Amino acid sequence: MPVTRTQVPEGVRDRLPGEAARMRRLSDQLDGVFRTWGYREVATPVIEYLEAVAAGAGNWGRPEDLYQLFDRKGRTLALRPDMTTPIARLAATRLNGESLPLRLAYFAPVFRHRDLRAGAASEIWQAGVELVGAPGEAADAEVIALACAAVKAAGLEGFRIGLGHVGIVEGLFRAVGVAPGTAAELKEAMVCRDLVAFENGVARAGLVGDRAELLLGLVHFHGTLAQAQERFQGAGAEVAGALAHLARVLELLEALGVADRVSLDLGLVRSLGYYTGVVFEGYLPGIGAPVMGGGRYDNLLSEFGTPLAATGCALEVDRLLMAQEQQGCTAALPGLDAVIACPPGREADAIAWAARLRAQGLAVEVDLLGRTGEELATYARARGAARVLSPEVPSIH
Repeated sequence: MPVTRTQVPEGVRDRLPGEAARMRRLSDQLDGVFRTWGYREVATPVIEYLEAVAAGAGNWGRPEDLYQLFDRKGRTLALRPDMTTPIARLAATRLNGESLPLRLAYFAPVFRHRDLRAGAASEIWQAGVELVGAPGEAADAEVIALACAAVKAAGLEGFRIGLGHVGIVEGLFRAVGVAPGTAAELKEAMVCRDLVAFENGVARAGLVGDRAELLLGLVHFHGTLAQAQERFQGAGAEVAGALAHLARVLELLEALGVADRVSLDLGLVRSLGYYTGVVFEGYLPGIGAPVMGGGRYDNLLSEFGTPLAATGCALEVDRLLMAQEQQGCTAALPGLDAVIACPPGREADAIAWAARLRAQGLAVEVDLLGRTGEELATYARARGAARVLSPEVPSIH
C-alpha cells in the first residue's frame, strides 16, 4: 500500500493538545517525586551505535525488534530500545568519577518494533530512575518504594508490585538440569506469562517427576516468603541465597511503608537479558499490562568499562495516562484567561494589552484573524477562554 504525505509510520502517533498537556502534567508529577528522592534528570541521544545497544540488550534475542539505520560512514545505528543501557553508558563514561551512588532520572521515548496487530505502540514513552553504584538490598528497596511514591503522586490507587529474583529462576533451572536451549524456551514462555507453553516446554524437555514439579511450582507459586522458603529453599545454594536477599528487601520495604503493595512473583522473568538479581513489575487495576518494571543489573556497566552495581525501574507513561483516565484523576486542564480581539488598526494596542496581562501571570491569546462579535465569542469558547476582551470595548463577553 503506498504511503501518503499525511500518514505517520505504523506504531507511532501524534498527540493532540489535551493529551500532550496531560502527558506534561504527568511528567511534572513524576519529576517532582524523583527530585525529592535526590534523582537528577539526564537526557541521552535517541540514536546509539548498534554496539552500545547490543551491549545492553544482551543478547537481544529479537534483533528484529530494533529500529536500525546507517550513518554516512556505513556504521550501523539503532534507535534506543530502552533507557537503562544509554544511561549505563553515560554513567560509565562521562559521569565516571562522580561520587557514588549516582541517582539519575529520565522522561523519554524508546523505540521497539511491536506486533502491530495487537495495537502495540513502537514509540514508548517511559519515565524512570537508575541508581548506580549501590549494590545492597537498601538500593533495591529504595527503587521499589520510589516507584510506589511516583504512582501515588500521579493520583493512582490500587498499585501492586510482583517481586522476583533472577537467582531463583536460574538456580532452579540449574538444580533440575534444564539444558540451555530449553532454558531459553522456558524463559520466553515466562516473559509472555504463557503457562501452557511453559508446561509444554517442560514436557518436551523430558523433565518429569520432582524436577517437573519444581519448575511448575515456580510459575504457579502464590504465597508468602515463608512458603517460598519451605517450597524452594532446598533447591540449592543459589536459590537459597536469592530467597534470603528477597527476605531482606521485604524487611526494608516494610520499614519504607510499602510492603503491603508487594507480593512474591517467583516466576517473573523480564524480557531484557541484563538483569542479575531482584526483578519486579507493577500493575494497576483495569490496565492489562505492567505499568512499571525494573530490577538489578550489576553487570551492565562493565560492558562499558566501569564495573558498577546498579538497579532501576521504568514507568510506562501511556499506561499511567490510561489509568488516570479510568480512575478519574485527570483534573481539568487550565484554559485561557482571555482572548483579545484585534480589529484592523488596533494591533499594537491588542498586543500591548496582552503583554501586560501575561506579565500578571494570565494566559492570553490575541486573535489574529480579525473576528468580532459572536464569531469571536464562539472562538473564545472553543478555546476555553474565560472572557473576550477588545481594545475598543473593555469587556465584550
